[in-house]
Amino acid sequence: MKAGRNLKLTKKLMLGIGIILFITFGTISLFFYYYVKHLYLKETYRQTELLFSYINATAEYVKDELRPKMFHVLPKDEFIQEAMSTTFVTRGITKRFIQRFPEYNYRRVAVDPRNPLNMANEMEKEFINGFSKNPKDTHEWKGLIKRDGKRYFVHQKPVIMEAQCLICHGDPSYAPRSLVKIYGKDHGFYRKIGNVAGVESVAIPVDNTFYQITRLAFSIFLLGLSGMAATFLILNYFHYVVLVKPLRKVSSFFRSIVSGERGLDMKLEVKGDDEISEVVGSFNQMISHLKRSRDELISSEMKYRRIFEGSKDAILLIDCTGPIRDVNHSGVELWGYSSKEEFIENVSLSNLFVKEEVLNDFLARIGEDEFVKDYEIVLRRKDGGERNGLMTATLRRDGEDQICGYECIVKDITERKKMEERIREADKLASIGQLAAGVAHEINNPLSVILGFTRLLTKKSSFDRQTKEDLEIIQSNARLCKKIVEDLLNFSRQRRPQYTEADLNGTIESIVSVVEAQFNHGGITMVRDYDPSIPAVTMDVDKMKQVFMNLLMNACQAMNSGGSIHIATHYDAARQGVLTVFADTGCGIPKNIQHRVFDPFFTTKEPGQGTGLGLPVCYGIVKEHHGEISFESEEGKGATFRVWLPLNSMG
Repeated sequence: MKAGRNLKLTKKLMLGIGIILFITFGTISLFFYYYVKHLYLKETYRQTELLFSYINATAEYVKDELRPKMFHVLPKDEFIQEAMSTTFVTRGITKRFIQRFPEYNYRRVAVDPRNPLNMANEMEKEFINGFSKNPKDTHEWKGLIKRDGKRYFVHQKPVIMEAQCLICHGDPSYAPRSLVKIYGKDHGFYRKIGNVAGVESVAIPVDNTFYQITRLAFSIFLLGLSGMAATFLILNYFHYVVLVKPLRKVSSFFRSIVSGERGLDMKLEVKGDDEISEVVGSFNQMISHLKRSRDELISSEMKYRRIFEGSKDAILLIDCTGPIRDVNHSGVELWGYSSKEEFIENVSLSNLFVKEEVLNDFLARIGEDEFVKDYEIVLRRKDGGERNGLMTATLRRDGEDQICGYECIVKDITERKKMEERIREADKLASIGQLAAGVAHEINNPLSVILGFTRLLTKKSSFDRQTKEDLEIIQSNARLCKKIVEDLLNFSRQRRPQYTEADLNGTIESIVSVVEAQFNHGGITMVRDYDPSIPAVTMDVDKMKQVFMNLLMNACQAMNSGGSIHIATHYDAARQGVLTVFADTGCGIPKNIQHRVFDPFFTTKEPGQGTGLGLPVCYGIVKEHHGEISFESEEGKGATFRVWLPLNSMG
């Protein structure tokens, strides 16, 4: 983390304080603006009200004192407007007032005035109509009006007709003649008591004052911003000293713990007795707890890892979606991969099983019971080979108790299955051997009689040619039966092996040299690859020759169009044994019959070509030597037979 990022909290705090102060000073300035504006409008209203009071007082004096006196002094029908007309008098007084105070604008107007100077404009007519509609409820109107691009505070009051007003504004026939003579009879007459004849208004321009108020409010706002800047600097300094610097120290300590520069046994010391110190104390407690938890976790992990990696059985952790999350060394070896990474990359739940129906059955069982035990599976190795296994699996759950995968243990039972198969095969061979021995003894004597009499008959010359040919056919088939009976006796005979130390390579070569010329004549090449380091092997030489001869003859019969037979031996010092391999390039063994290869009397050869006892006899001889015989074959690509013998077959 870069040092500049430590100011992130400071920036946020300063930004928050700035926003609060900005809003505060802005609100104060705005409140000041509207408050002063309100005070100004209130004072302006008071001034207009004062002016109205002065004008009304003058008008009432003219109306109540001066006009009656003038009517009494003057002859009848005389009217002096300079002394008797309230409108004329007030206009004259306000004209002089406005000359001294030009910002004041006073008007007394009507809709149908006697004097054209008193004609109301459109806006004033609207106010007159408004007052006329509500003469009792509306006594005045005040507010701001914008006219010719300027704002004015306007205070208006209705002019309401009273009884004394009708002398000059009632019926013109009763009005003073001099008044009628001056203004005529067309305008300003026929008023009624209570009618709104017009309005009188005072308008004061407010733009300049509002501008001054705005400047004053803005000055206050700028002053507040200056104070805010100073407050920022002071707060930033104290914030750095009191909060940022200690937190930076704590953060640096945190990073050193995370990066491994410091161990969990280190303690952080911060002076003071404030909240930062409490946080540091809590952190130190957390570090101690983490150290204990880490030590316990490491111990548990090491124990688990020893069990996990040391298990002879394969252990897999699988996600619900299929990927393998972890596998131990035994699992990697069982599936034939070179590393855990290669296994995880190439194997998933979908291809863990050879057959899809087995996978579906497994998922159904574990989904219903949440575990499976000793579930027999067939798995495919990297090289394509298959192994047998017993799987025990349970569901994995996450922190929210949701199913997130499977934990599986797979035990390799391939060798056990092979052992069971060998035991069954041995039992079957023993039973067949006993049966074969009995049958052979019962058949052997009649066959000897048949062969003896056919030989005597063929020596007589009294038989014609056809009879002699028939006797030869009988003799030939009897010999074939005799051969089968001998094979049965050999298969069933439990003669103890005659063990002697012998050279395995030499024993094999003595057989190869006998058949090589015959094989070469059929287009078959013999390839030798003997291991010269093989020590002497304790074995029954005659019986092992019978095994090797049988395997060579089978390989030859599988190559009608020629080919090659590769013979190799290898000394296995670890197992203290010798491996012999016979690999041919013949037609191979079909997969569907490979499981019957060692069954007695099973053969794929033409009738009369074989008895089906060759490989079972080989199997029995190898087992007598405590060895193993196995094969691999792919149809059309030949077959490979392997014979493993211990160095001392007597053990």
